[in-house]
Parts: sequence; structure tokens; C-alpha cells
Amino acid sequence: MKTSPCILSTALVSALFFSLSACKPTPRTANKQPKTDQGQTAPSSAQSTMSGSGAAGQLSSVKQPLAAQDVGLLYVDSVRQGFDILRPWEKGKTNRSHAMGVYLGNGRVLTADEVAKDATYIELSLPDETRRVPAKTLKRDEALGLAMLGVQHEKDADIFDKVKAHELGAPLSPGSEATLRTLINRIIPVQVPMVVESVDDSGLLPRLSMRVRGGTLPQGTRQGLPVLRDGRVAGLVMERDSEDQTVSVLNAELLRRFLMGREEETIVPVLGIRFSLLDDPAFRRYLRLSPDTGGLYVSKVLPLGAAEAAGLKEGDVVVSIAGIPIDALGRCKHPVYGLISADTMLRSLKPNGETLKLGISRGGEPNEVIVKLNRDAVEKGPVPEEKEGIAPRYILWGGLLFQPFTSTYAEALRRRGNGLPLPFLRLLDREKELIKEKRRDVVALTLIIPTPATLGYENLGFCIVEKVNGKPVRSFSQFADLLDEPTADGIVELSITRAPYSIYIDRRAAEASNDTIRRRAIPRLRRLEEQKSE
Repeated sequence: MKTSPCILSTALVSALFFSLSACKPTPRTANKQPKTDQGQTAPSSAQSTMSGSGAAGQLSSVKQPLAAQDVGLLYVDSVRQGFDILRPWEKGKTNRSHAMGVYLGNGRVLTADEVAKDATYIELSLPDETRRVPAKTLKRDEALGLAMLGVQHEKDADIFDKVKAHELGAPLSPGSEATLRTLINRIIPVQVPMVVESVDDSGLLPRLSMRVRGGTLPQGTRQGLPVLRDGRVAGLVMERDSEDQTVSVLNAELLRRFLMGREEETIVPVLGIRFSLLDDPAFRRYLRLSPDTGGLYVSKVLPLGAAEAAGLKEGDVVVSIAGIPIDALGRCKHPVYGLISADTMLRSLKPNGETLKLGISRGGEPNEVIVKLNRDAVEKGPVPEEKEGIAPRYILWGGLLFQPFTSTYAEALRRRGNGLPLPFLRLLDREKELIKEKRRDVVALTLIIPTPATLGYENLGFCIVEKVNGKPVRSFSQFADLLDEPTADGIVELSITRAPYSIYIDRRAAEASNDTIRRRAIPRLRRLEEQKSE
């Protein structure tokens, strides 16, 4: 890939402070014109802008408004700016996110992680916008999709004085009825009767799909709104489907695990297994499975993961989870959600740190293993998972950009729309080999900026650096040391996984190019350790 010199843009967008204007009013009732807290009159039903089955159908599903102090909701607004993984010396564009949060007492506001991820500024405000205060993230779980917020300054804690604190309640299940707590006109709190229509198990974790009983979703329904049953929080809205008029809700059992989990640790385990369905009768006979036995075929066990530590092997068939059998379609009957995919069951039945019993068939013989749940497969392997919001490591040397190859880096490449280059695809099949070689980091040569030091190599990039001056690369920090080691002739040889397989850089030309790049474009040419902020 040929890289244009224009890639050397350096502007880092600063955090923005902003205020929100009031939303366009919407009707509360067809026969009444309530006054807002600012003394304005809400429009009648004839002025409604609501869609779907019309204002009458929507309002018929809304219960009487609550007292403002009983609502327990706050608005959450943030400015977000993540790092550009493939241009790691700078951040990406600035975005704004908006959500709701439910107050749980003790200065804690539960909301969706979308507003906290990569946030440079977060703000909490009362529904009537009479008070706005800066906020901070107390805790977040990327895999779960939740964040806990508090005030940035203790002097602002009185914002919660008139906000009702809610407690967590029992989880919901298919067919359960509950109430969505929301605001109309941004300030009028209402309760919307909802019912759990189904369970969505297509994502990382199970979510409840809930629909309004006898109406449509009010305008302004957004992430972070609570679903209540018996006055307690039974779920949190994570997404809204305006076309289908449903909301996707994270259940109370997962909310409770989040509150009990550690600050810097996700509760969602990764076993480190890749499965295949057993829907081929011939394959089932080959595995010596009886016609009435379901299960999932273990096609790969990732190195260093919980499954490998428990003794699971490729070729095993997982037939039960915690004593619950897996059917022929790869599904289990979850005690809360009912019939869901076994893959989702493995991630949601128990949190990190606990043990899980798996029934297996090995060579046609029944057996069982006890798995200690963790995330080692994605955190300790040679291609680790990086946390979002962390400044990525890199070295820009003579115009060559080097970075650790991580799952976050790979995902950034996929998002660019071209998929993974062949050298990186091959790397993903060499994890066990890399562990035997004691490789803590795999160093990728991302791209080459045209400079006097890189003359003739401008079209190289997106490959792995195996050696520097004949010495194997074991980690990113060691790679930096190898680059700095003097050589007798001043030439640095880099062995890479792409033709011509070796490139030669004159150290003096590289250092001169470094000075030029540093003066004109990128002041910082190295970041060897992950950092939460610059």
C-alpha cells in the first residue's frame, strides 16, 4: 500500500464543552395541557409529532406522570475522542454521545458504556436542566456495555439530593411484564407498560427484546433508561429499534454482576474455544454420538485460555453446561432466559472467577471437565486484546511505523474495509508456535512514509518483523532496544514476512528523517508503554 505524506497530520482535537438545547415539545395527553417546570405549555394531541399508531395509541399506553423527584433519572452527555489505531500518534475525530442514567444511591449513576468509552468530558444534568455538573467514570465494563458514573467534584454531589435512588430487583424472563421509566418533553416523567417478547442471543450476551403493551415507544427513548418491576430496576435499555418499536434490555442479573465486579475487570469470561455445530449425521456417526445426543464440536482450543487449562482438546464434544444438556441445534435451557445458544450460555451463566462444569464426549466416551472462568485466552496470548481508551504503543523510526499486532489492531484493519493482509491471517494460525518461541509481542510494520531513509521501500507495509540484525524479536520493548543497538557499518537489517523479506536502513539517514518528522509533524516518535492519557 503506498502511503501519502499527507498522513502526517498532527492536530489533536481538544475536549469540547457544550450545552444542550431543549428538545421539541411532544404531547403528554390528548385532553390536558400540563405546565412544564419552566412554565411553558405542552402542545395538545392535535400538535403531536409522534409516529406509528398515532398519538392516541401511544398515549394510551402511558401511565400517569410521576412526581419529578421520584423519577430517579439524569441526562448523561459526553464528548468522546478515541485514538486512531493506525495513526497512533494522534486521536480520531470528536464525537458527542447522549444517554440517560438511573441513580442507584451513594453518588452512583448507572448508564450505558457508550457515553463513557473514550470520553474526554462527561456531564450529568437534572431532567429540568436546572443543574449540570462534570462527571467521571467510576467503573466500566466494555464487554458488558455498562458504566458507573459519579460527580467529578465532591462539591457537586448535592445534585443527587432531590433524585430518588433505585435498588436492583429480580431479573426478567420471557413473558414478564415491567415498566419503562422515561421522560416526555425531556422533563415529564412517565411509566410505559412493557412486556418481554423474546430473548436475543445473537450477540455476546443475552438481551431481552421488550415491546410496549398497546402503544408505541415515546420519543426520546434512549440508552440508559431503566425498566422497573415492583419499583426496582429489572433491566437497562441498551438499544432502541425505532422501526420495530422494541428496546433491547440488559437484564438485572447482569447489572448485579457488574455492580459486584472489580473496577478494572470485566465479568464476561472467554473460554478460548471455537465450536462447530453437529448438524451433519455422518459427522455425528464418526464422533460416535447417539442420535438423541446434542452438543458442540470443539474445532479449536486457543492457547493459554481457560479451556486449555481445564484439559479440553480439539475433537471433544461439549454435551452439557452445568448439567444442562445441549440439544442438536447447539442450544441450552438457561434458568433465566429459556432456550438460548450454548455459546451465549457459556459467557452468561457465570462470571469470571467462578468454575463451570462441562460434560464432554471424547472418543465416544462420556467425561467432564471443570473450567476456571477467566479471559486469559484474549489477555495473555501472543495476540492480546487491548482495552479501549488506552493510548496505543508505536515506534515511528526513519519513516517506518512499527506497532504491536493485537486483536484491537486487527479489528481496526478490518474496519478499513480491506480485511486482513495475508501475513496477518497466517499469523493467527501460529499462536501456539509463537508461545513456544516465547513471543510476548508480535511487531507489525504497518506502513512506510516516504523519507530519504526509506527510499525504494515505500510500497512495503502490513507485515511482521521477525528479526533485527539477525536477532529474533520477542517483545515490543526489546524490539526498540534492538533498533537502538549500534552496528559496525551503521546499517540496520529488518527481516520481514513479505518480499523482499529483508530491508536495509541506514541509521544516519533514519535519524536525520526522525529529526525532520519531529520538527515538522509528529513531536513524539515513540510510545513503548500503554497509557490511559497523554
